[in-house]
Amino acid sequence: MDNGKISVRYARALLSTAKAEQCEKEVYEGLQRLTRQYSLAIPAFNEALSNPLVVPEEKTKLLSTAIGEPIHPCLLRFIDFLIEKRRENKVMLIALEYQQLYRKENNILRADITTASELDEKAMAHLRSFVEQNFHCKAEMHVKVDPSLIGGFILDIEHERMDDSIKGRLENLKTITLAR
Repeated sequence: MDNGKISVRYARALLSTAKAEQCEKEVYEGLQRLTRQYSLAIPAFNEALSNPLVVPEEKTKLLSTAIGEPIHPCLLRFIDFLIEKRRENKVMLIALEYQQLYRKENNILRADITTASELDEKAMAHLRSFVEQNFHCKAEMHVKVDPSLIGGFILDIEHERMDDSIKGRLENLKTITLAR
């Protein structure tokens, strides 16, 4: 069976269970923490989760540690279920799919902002307001600092990019100059 179909089915099942237990947000937050931790050590996670010599209890402990506290009992039961069904190697795909389903159901749009320096609260509120008014949704803002932008910001929303950085302007100017 295709990995995409597996992850979608498991993510839908988890969302359905979380809704029944009224803990969708807690599961969402736990899976966000897991994906952040997982992305920091992908090879090590994959090796440990796919190793048949690692006992199920250790795999549960590894994933629980990556999720961190608080971990909702619903999510913990789901992790145990994945391990029991030998689908623990799909946990990242399932986590990402769950987050996508959750955001869609709750009209939340993920906005990734890359700035040259830290944003103050006023600038962050302004960007959040811009996203929410223009896209008619709640905005989930993720900020990353990249000093190479020199100034300004890059806003990535879904498949759209708004580059208002000095670095981007200089690159555009360079391309226009070279094209002549």
